[in-house]
Amino acid sequence: MASRELTEGRLRAALQRLLDGKPERLTKVGKLSLNKINNEAGLGHSYIHKFQDFVVNEANPAIKAFNNNYDPLAEQLKSDLTDDLSEIDKLRAKLKKEISLKEQYRKERDEAKKINKMLEQQNSSLMFRVYELQDELRHSNVISLPNNNQN
Repeated sequence: MASRELTEGRLRAALQRLLDGKPERLTKVGKLSLNKINNEAGLGHSYIHKFQDFVVNEANPAIKAFNNNYDPLAEQLKSDLTDDLSEIDKLRAKLKKEISLKEQYRKERDEAKKINKMLEQQNSSLMFRVYELQDELRHSNVISLPNNNQN
């Protein structure tokens, strides 16, 4: 196996450890960065930038997703360091989590309403088409009877 492949493997393993919150070489996880991945892999200063494919295709999307969902107070609540948090900070973290859940539920509700509205429109359209077809069928099935009452 080439040294380039070994180094990419080390970078992938370091990224996974950081995403799991179980770093071996770093003390705090915090927000994720290329430098943290580089240091966790045990590589020299900015060595990660020699692997552009890894940075663009794997590291940057993972960093973006991780940092968007990162909440320092919630992270402290998960860790064993909850003694360091005051009661107010714990309540703030809980409130922030509840607010984000409410926003998520509102989005889901709004999407469900949109889908329901589209289904109602489609159903109405189909019902009208059924009515039109029945009307056409009714007019085309008219049978004229011979008139026998001619004087």
